Amino acid sequence: MKRLNYYPSRIADQVSWLQNLAIKLAIYGPNMTIPTGEIGACIDDAKWCAYVLGLWLAALRTFTPATTDKVDEALTGTSDTVITLPTFSAPALPGGVSPQKAGALTRIFTMVGKIKRDASYDEAVGTDLGIIGPVESGEHPVPKFTIEALPGVGSQVVRIGFFKFTHMGVVIECRRNGGAWEMLGIDTESPYMDERALLAPTTPELREYRMRFWDKGTPNGDWTDVAKVTVSP
Repeated sequence: MKRLNYYPSRIADQVSWLQNLAIKLAIYGPNMTIPTGEIGACIDDAKWCAYVLGLWLAALRTFTPATTDKVDEALTGTSDTVITLPTFSAPALPGGVSPQKAGALTRIFTMVGKIKRDASYDEAVGTDLGIIGPVESGEHPVPKFTIEALPGVGSQVVRIGFFKFTHMGVVIECRRNGGAWEMLGIDTESPYMDERALLAPTTPELREYRMRFWDKGTPNGDWTDVAKVTVSP
């Protein structure tokens, strides 16, 4: 999912990215061969997503603690007063913003692909729209990692040192003695220690490792090359 390489991981940055896309797409859209209606629909989707992630989500997060307090009061409070439950009032939609069908962000990512295939597209346009990510510039398409077998209790353990670069974390998988790939875990801080016992307590085993990036709960990007190490009793 290359889209995650240009789409920010922080919500505040996502709002800014969406707002910039809406503004700049209105400028570059007329020079593209993409139908005007599709460009306009993408702008509407970007404005809507920016509202949902910005004003609406911020108001909801402010409202939520009040609901928790009110639930506690309703269930275990000691007051004789009849409880009035709070109701959430969504922020007013800014001018030019209207609710859109489900999947607005997915449609935006699809449109980004069309934009990059358009005859008018070049690196300057992509940079201004904010749709050029590290993978496209040749920087760190996959994590970098090293493995090392170290003494452990009962058998050796494997230390996995990794570089996640600008990503939130990595997904690590392993297979033993040519078996199926198993997910070891998701890690955001190097190193990861594989301290599992041997399949056969007295027999060395071959372990193969690979990893890919992880951002906002989603694995993304390609798998790294496979690295191998023999783990001994």
